[in-house]
Amino acid sequence: MKRISLLFALLVCTALVFPQMITNEDKVYDDNIQTVLLFKDGDQLSEPVIRLNSNDRLRLSFDDFSNESFRFKYTLVHCNEFWEPSDLTQIEYLEGYFEEEILDYYFSLNAIPGYIHYTQLIPSSNMRIKLSGNYILKVYLDDPSDANVLFTKRFYVVEQLATVETAIPFYPDNLIFTHKKQQIDLRVFTPDLFNAEPQQRITLTLQQNGRWDNAKMGIKATSVMMNELQYHYPNGIVFDGGNEFRNFDMKSFLYQSMYIKRIVSDKDGYIVVLHTDYSRAKKPYETLEDINGKKLIKARHDQVTMIEGEYAMVQFTLKHAKIMDADVYVLGALNNWQLDEKSQMNYSSSAKQYYCDILLKQGYYDYMYVVVPKGTTEGDITVIEGDFWETKNNYSVYIYYREKVPAYDRLIGYEKFSSFKVSVD
Repeated sequence: MKRISLLFALLVCTALVFPQMITNEDKVYDDNIQTVLLFKDGDQLSEPVIRLNSNDRLRLSFDDFSNESFRFKYTLVHCNEFWEPSDLTQIEYLEGYFEEEILDYYFSLNAIPGYIHYTQLIPSSNMRIKLSGNYILKVYLDDPSDANVLFTKRFYVVEQLATVETAIPFYPDNLIFTHKKQQIDLRVFTPDLFNAEPQQRITLTLQQNGRWDNAKMGIKATSVMMNELQYHYPNGIVFDGGNEFRNFDMKSFLYQSMYIKRIVSDKDGYIVVLHTDYSRAKKPYETLEDINGKKLIKARHDQVTMIEGEYAMVQFTLKHAKIMDADVYVLGALNNWQLDEKSQMNYSSSAKQYYCDILLKQGYYDYMYVVVPKGTTEGDITVIEGDFWETKNNYSVYIYYREKVPAYDRLIGYEKFSSFKVSVD
């Protein structure tokens, strides 16, 4: 209890002892900032993808545990396919202002700890986007220098010019993956506009659920037939099938839902203790409903979620023998899909289990456990969760075309599909 109370107390201290390194990913750099969401306005579970020259808008929201409100600002940074800043100047991809203030904020009611909720629609009438591609939303105080950045979020602006045909065959090209891995078969159809050097200038990014640690980027076509690009690699384009996500429902602290062992309330707030988890690697596949690793921020029906939703320190416990030369992480939208120190699990030799505490707002959460061997950056879901072809994963395909003048990566196609709709050859 003392350990958890101390973690709550640390939220009010934001002094940066070491300079922070800003990266172009979904990441929070200030401990006072919590529950950063960016989604297509009206659908919290949607991907942050909008169409160029449309009325599409993204809804940004986040909570700040500071005791006073601030005039936070934001700007947009255009990136290439690999999320590196492009060579474009802001005047080339933005029309109007290059930065805006976030003026809509609301103080929380009866919440411990208290917070201020901020929200903003992007793009605004004062800042319009002129080019498609990958974008970083950067929110900061005063100026966008690294020391002042609060968080960064990825989003996409697409020109829907190319289309994709996808399939996940039951028998992959490499038969050792049968019953386990999911092979993604792709055919991309492009208009005549993109017939110039298609194998050199058109590339794909494939993302499984919301993960970036195992995303496949820079994929080039192996053959071209008229306006059709084909992708036939010797072993195929393969992802771990994994397993359905674990979940817990803490939309209310008045009752314990399935998978919640105990809810504790004291003067410092709530503590939610989840039931102990165990490995599923050697168990049969079970069909479970999930939201593919996402989170739904939602309080009780008699609460206004954005200002009355409360926070809890959620305790995760995994009963498992110590995995040598590797780290274990909790992964999902609940921690922005980051394999970082906040989601890394500690190991208790006496209890023979891993444990981790994460501060979360009322809502419904998916998560899984991944193992990251020392010296690597990709999480292995199969060690603890298992590996099944039947798993219902969501995949996103992003199609890029490299323009030469000006030089930037256009996003000319986006397609989202589920492995539930598969072809059995």
